[in-house]
Formats: sequence, C-alpha cells, structure tokens
Amino acid sequence: MRKLLSLVVVVALGSTVVACGSEKKSEFGAGGVKVASDFGAKPTITHRDGEPDKALVTEVLKEGDGPEVKKGELLTANYLGQIWRDGKVFDNSYDRGAPSSFPIGIGGVIGGWDEGLVGKKIGSRVMLSIPADKGYGPQGGNEKAGITKEDTLIFVVDLVGAAANDTKLDAEPATSANSPIKVTGELNAEPKVTVPAGTKPPAKPGKPIVVALGKGKPIEKGSQLIGRYVVFDYTGKKQASTWDGQPASQTAPAQPGAPTDQLQVGPGPDGQAGALDGLAGVPVGSRVLVELPATKDAKGKAVNAFAVIDVLNSFPAPKQPAGQ
Repeated sequence: MRKLLSLVVVVALGSTVVACGSEKKSEFGAGGVKVASDFGAKPTITHRDGEPDKALVTEVLKEGDGPEVKKGELLTANYLGQIWRDGKVFDNSYDRGAPSSFPIGIGGVIGGWDEGLVGKKIGSRVMLSIPADKGYGPQGGNEKAGITKEDTLIFVVDLVGAAANDTKLDAEPATSANSPIKVTGELNAEPKVTVPAGTKPPAKPGKPIVVALGKGKPIEKGSQLIGRYVVFDYTGKKQASTWDGQPASQTAPAQPGAPTDQLQVGPGPDGQAGALDGLAGVPVGSRVLVELPATKDAKGKAVNAFAVIDVLNSFPAPKQPAGQ
C-alpha cells in the first residue's frame, strides 16, 4: 500500500509565519502549535520559536460525534502537512477539492498517523506534531517533498469518514432487481452469486441493477466512491475481490482486505465515460450489480465480467492539476 503523500503531486505553497518570541506561550496549543480556521476549511498553522517536541503530540481541536476510527479501516480525511523547520506546506487535500483515503493503523501511512488517529472520532479535527522517527526519518526523508530525515512534521487532519469490510450497509432489498443472476449474502460480508447455466454476457452493458437500496445521499456525477466489490465471470467464478488481502512485497508488508477509493463515476476530466457512470443517482449505501465492458486477455480473447459493488461513501473527485 502506498505511504502517505507518496503518490501525490507535491506543491510548495509558501511559508507560514512563525510566531515571534514576544508572543506568549499560552497563545499556542499542544506542542507549541496554533491552528486557525474550522473543521472543513483549509487551516493555517503557526508554531512557537525553538525546537519541536521530540515525542508525538496530538491535540483534538474539534471533537466529532461520529464513531471512533478503528485499526485496519480505510480512513477518509482532508489534511494539510507542514514542515516545522521552515514552515513549508508540502501537501494538502483542500486545494484539490476532495479528501484522500488511507488504510490506518496497519503500516500503510507514516507511524504518526497510525498512532495519532486510531481511536479519534469521525468529524474531529486533529493536530499532529510528528517527530522524524514517526514520520519520514526511517525512510531517509522525502526529497520530493523537501522533507529531511530529521524533520518534524505538523499535520492538521479533518476526519470525514471510515469504512471496513464489515461495515454494514444501511439498505433494504430492492424489489425491482431484475436479473437472472442471483446475489446473496449479508450486507456486511462478501456477496455470493448464482449464475444460471448458459447465461451469456450482454452485447452491451446495461444500467446497474440495484440489489439492495441504500438510504444515503444520491451519488453525483464526477464523484469518487468509497466502496468494496467482487468481480465475477459469467460462470460465477470470482476473479477479484477487495475482501481478499494483499501479500507482502519488497516495498510493503502484507495488507488485509479493505474497501477502496479507486471507484470513479464520470465524466472523467476530459469528458470520457466510465464503467461506473450509471451509478449516478443511486443512493450511497446500496449494493449494485454492474455489467462491465468486455476486455481482452494477453491472447486477445474477450473477457466478460460483472461486479457486485457496495457503495460505502461518496465524495467529489479531486480537481485535476492545471494542464493535465
């Protein structure tokens, strides 16, 4: 799994003003850090003069009323990260207009996030002052972001959602579901399918079939979904599943199965259509069957498949950088 900030474009947004020595220490919060603006708005961070704390410092600036973040969940958050040494903001999600999602508590992000955010409530704004040993120090820094192996990092994180494979959908069976394929299973577990013998894939994918109708907000065009899915071929054999874990690699430890944020409802940035565009208007919390466009394998043979998708949440898709 990716490390926090490793796959984003890092943009220097300028330096913040470091507090002068004449200001009273009481004007700063935990760890000598002060944060301006409220939950959901891009924060401005200032800090006291001198060296940062050597230990991880966390402060809940605004406590939410949602459930506590649990180890192993896919956490969705807005955040801004700043270097203590020079006040440089090296990344933030607010300018992209959309939150980002990360597996939390299992080594998928820097240690300060894993330690500081598990147990906090959704809807909270949290300040983290992260020493190098719990940041990028063990990796030798992050040259692309301008972070050295000795840098303390300050983050402000707005926790906007979390989901896991056992998150139960708030949904009711859809009486209008009309498909020869039968989808079964609990709404907090991997779905199963029964495909009648001789079922042929459609010549052209049709509209998504709602298996269980959620009670959330309708999905909007141009959305990024948090969801989980299973892909089946037309014999009913499973081809891929977010419930299945990922084996260890040379660059990452083994990861348990988890929801994903890599589900997009178009149109894309250039107006292109996508396989999930038909989900626009379907309520969040739904379980849907989506027929997928045919693809070709390495030998040029057509591969037909369908997916059963649980839509756990929906957010605006990130803005595309200028020129892309």
